[in-house]
Formats: sequence, structure tokens, C-alpha cells
Amino acid sequence: MAKYVATSLIGLIVIVVSAYLIMPASTLFQYLIMTERSMANLEVKQVKVDELNIEYLRGGSGPQLVLLHGFGADKDNWNRLSSYLVGEFDVIAIDIPGFGNSTKNIELDYDVRSQVERLKRISDALGLDEFTLAGSSMGGYIAGNFAAQYPEIIDHLWLISPFGVEGSEVSEMFSATKKGLPPVVLPRTEAEFSELFDFLFVDPPFIPSPIVSYLSSKVSESLEINTKIFEQIHRMNNGTPQPDLPLEKVLANYDGSVLISWGDKDRVLHVSGASVLKQVIPQAKLDIASNVGHLPMVEQPQATAESFLMFTRER
Repeated sequence: MAKYVATSLIGLIVIVVSAYLIMPASTLFQYLIMTERSMANLEVKQVKVDELNIEYLRGGSGPQLVLLHGFGADKDNWNRLSSYLVGEFDVIAIDIPGFGNSTKNIELDYDVRSQVERLKRISDALGLDEFTLAGSSMGGYIAGNFAAQYPEIIDHLWLISPFGVEGSEVSEMFSATKKGLPPVVLPRTEAEFSELFDFLFVDPPFIPSPIVSYLSSKVSESLEINTKIFEQIHRMNNGTPQPDLPLEKVLANYDGSVLISWGDKDRVLHVSGASVLKQVIPQAKLDIASNVGHLPMVEQPQATAESFLMFTRER
């Protein structure tokens, strides 16, 4: 039996290595993504919302939980986290318009007001009358503004390293833009994409080099629309972001249930934003992850999920 198990394991390793060496990077990437989705019990779905085609992942059972990714990302940023949540929530991870496989139309506006309005139409189309809303980075900015505008339909609000906290300390990324350097979240080359990957994490997840090259090429293809969205969301002035609807203002009178998660080594958005929000949302619970970067749900998915589940159970 031991000999059989060893032989089978060697055979599996040979298959994986062969796929890595022979399979085109795009095919390998899709295979890995499909594997992550399957492990999280998520299925790809689509919905037509007026002029928009929206793609999203959905799986699990229980109260609805809508997940909004950050700038330059897509719905698959939530795969690892979702595997810990689908047992208690009906998870819905959306490709925000302008990203992923949802409509990308350079002629549209992608400022926070426009995206909040689109999210309302999307949630209506999905029949979501009351749900928990979570957002990472740019997605957190949209989620916070959505909750402020439609508090009656939000059960819990979960902000993960959200953009839009005007009173926070200057992050490493925005210190660089103030000096005239381009924002690291708008990579133009494979080298810049690799730099971004290292910038986002303290302990980056392993990604094979062919997939890094493939992803960097996809980022380059989206550079024009990503640049427009970055400018409309961040409203840069002399290298400093000036958000239209800062979270500490729009949520100042918000009395709903709020969890704020942040990595203490975030180089994109300074962790001091968490304490700024806590001052105006006194009922908010803070979860500051030690030695974690900008994307705790990717870098430490289990710990991030457990913190969220504990928060929802307490309330």
C-alpha cells in the first residue's frame, strides 16, 4: 500500500510539473482560478442590468453577503476568503463595472457616485432586499458610500483597508505620488507589475512566473480604462488624493453594524485610516492584522474570515 501511495504521489507531481512546463500561461491561469472557485463552492454567473453586463461569483447559503473588490482587481480576489464563509453566507462576489468580465466602456463615468448608483441597480436586479456589504480598498470606498445612502438595506458593513479616509496619514504610495512618481497600482510593464505584487503583501502568495507574465500583459491591456477610473475615484491634486465623498464624512451619522479590517503594514493606504473612522463611527469594531499588507483577505484569508464571522455572530 505504501508503495502504491508513493507511486501515485509521484505520478501527481509529474502531471503538475508537466502542466506547468507545457500548458500555455493563460490556460494554466484559468485552471488555477477554476480550482480556487471550486474549492470555495463558487459558480460564475451573469446578469444584465440595463446597458451593463455584470459577471459575479455566487455560492453558499444563508444571509446574502456582497463582496466588492479593489482597484485593478476582480471578483476572484475573494476566492480564498469565501471558502471560509460559504457555510454561513450566500456569497456574491461582483466584478465591479470597469473591471474583470463586467462591462468595460471607456465612455462611461466611474466616479464613486456612478458606481454606487450602479451597485443599487445590480442589487435590485439580483433581488437583494437586505444584505451584508463588504469592500476592499476602492470597493470599501464604494461600499461605505452605498451604506450611507441606503442604510435601511444593509445588515452589516465590512470595510477592508478602504480608500476614501481623508484624514489618515499619508501612505507610502501617496508619498511617492506627491514626489511626482506614478501610482504603483497602475503598472505598465511586467517589472512594474512584479513591484506592485510585492508592494501589496508582506508575505506574497506564490504565483508561477508564467502567470505573472500573463497577468502583467492583461494589466497592460486595461491601462487606458484603469487610468481613467483611478483619476475619477482618487481625484488627484498635486499627487494627493481628494475623494469626492470621504468616508469619515458620509458615515459620520451611520448607526449600523460596522467592522473595519486593516493590515498594519499596508503600504497602499495607511492603517491610521482605521482609527480615523473609529472616531466618527464609535460602534465600529476594529481588526488590525499584524504584519499584513493591503489585502488581508488574500494574505491571511482564514484569520480574516474568522474575525468577520465572530463579528457577525456577536451581533
